[in-house]
Amino acid sequence: GLCPAFKEDVNLFLTGSVSEYVAFIQQYKNESVILENAENLKKCVDSKLTEEDKANAQSLIEKIDSNVFC
Repeated sequence: GLCPAFKEDVNLFLTGSVSEYVAFIQQYKNESVILENAENLKKCVDSKLTEEDKANAQSLIEKIDSNVFC
């Protein structure tokens, strides 16, 4: 399966708030340029992807995670 931290990252990236996602990233890399980039990426995803797009991305991650060959 996939690394739990990766799954949490993807989940927050797709469904969490900007502040939740940035706080998660901050646990691993507390550098202003990284956090600013994470915030900008999250805002972009939230403004560009539909709820259906986000659900499809999560479904893909779940399928990969459940595959015995991964």
